[in-house]
Amino acid sequence: MARTAVDLHAHSTASDGRHAPAEVVALASERGVRVLALTDHDTLRGVDEARAAGLIHDVHVIAGIEISAKHPAQCHLLAWLPDPVPADFVSWTHAKEVEREERAREVVGRLQAQGVAVDWEDVRAAARGNVGRPHIADALVARGHAASRPDAFARYIGADCPAYVPSGRVLPVDAVALAADAGAIVALAHPYSLELDDPALDAFVAELADAGLQAIEVHRGDQGIAQQAAYRALAQRHGLLVSVGSDFHALDRDADPRGLRELGVIADPGIADDDLDALVSRLPGAPAVRGR
Repeated sequence: MARTAVDLHAHSTASDGRHAPAEVVALASERGVRVLALTDHDTLRGVDEARAAGLIHDVHVIAGIEISAKHPAQCHLLAWLPDPVPADFVSWTHAKEVEREERAREVVGRLQAQGVAVDWEDVRAAARGNVGRPHIADALVARGHAASRPDAFARYIGADCPAYVPSGRVLPVDAVALAADAGAIVALAHPYSLELDDPALDAFVAELADAGLQAIEVHRGDQGIAQQAAYRALAQRHGLLVSVGSDFHALDRDADPRGLRELGVIADPGIADDDLDALVSRLPGAPAVRGR
């Protein structure tokens, strides 16, 4: 596995991560990450804490968010925002938080309708920030319905399960345009989760690029050499930046249904220096960082 000093996709307890924002920054610093975007799901509430920790640990923290958009499969967009974040965009994220909680309540209702005893109070108690499916999974584990988060996703709340509810009400093109209008650099996260074949993905990216998309998440720990090459070529065809991020959630593999994703760690061969320089030069604050 390769290492990078720039990690633009990480989560904290402000959404579905296991570590507080300040702890995520400290962990990033220990692993040689010099530029970190905190990109919690549909919320910016962990950013101030992360930025304060960044001053202590010499990490340039970027205000980020991972936006859930409406799509037959998952469509997640990363937005890296200027400082200060425009007030209108902050207000929009508050509405997204409400939407996210409504989705979680619907999942709980479906579980209850199937005779699975779990209460909303259990879910709310499991979350320290924005509520999401991982907190429902924790409540299922606490009630003895599942052995772990991955087990809860596989049996109850993952895609194609009876209690699954799709995320996002905003269309991807509208989310891209709104974030771009707020001064954000917007990236398409983990393109494979869209479940599109190559021609359909190319057409989808073209549509988003017209709306203001500026990057594709090419380098992660779970994207192999062939996938990285394909996504880099896709970015080049549409004049987009090549992005890098771990999608960190937890140090504990059992805490994440997708397995361990380590801060600052991506799959070989890693991001090329030219791609990294081009990416960093466009980030809010343009931090002076070079290296993998």
